[in-house]
Amino acid sequence: MTLATYLAVFYATESKILRRKVIPDDDMAVAQLRPEPGESVLLLPLTRPYDDAACRAAIAETTSCKPPSGRCCVVDKSGTVVAVCNADPALDLHPQGQLVANENAVPGDRFISGAFSRPFEIS
Repeated sequence: MTLATYLAVFYATESKILRRKVIPDDDMAVAQLRPEPGESVLLLPLTRPYDDAACRAAIAETTSCKPPSGRCCVVDKSGTVVAVCNADPALDLHPQGQLVANENAVPGDRFISGAFSRPFEIS
């Protein structure tokens, strides 16, 4: 059972992307949480909703900036999208390739000269 009354919402200071949420065991543990370089922290009462949408709304309210989703594509050296994840390209690295923010690309798409394209098969 948690005795905490707050959760910590970590977001990227520059991009405002939601990074993670932490619900500690008690309020003393909340005070000991520290953001990583490039991050800021926002404390929200556990009495409020804290799903991702609610946390993004709180970030927007605090920063006056609507946070992007954080959806990124992992592009390998050949320019192929090999995975999709949530990340901040300015702060994160991925072992399979370059992180590129994009809402629509999927594995198998190509990223060439700064643009995504989807290969189509004709049957």
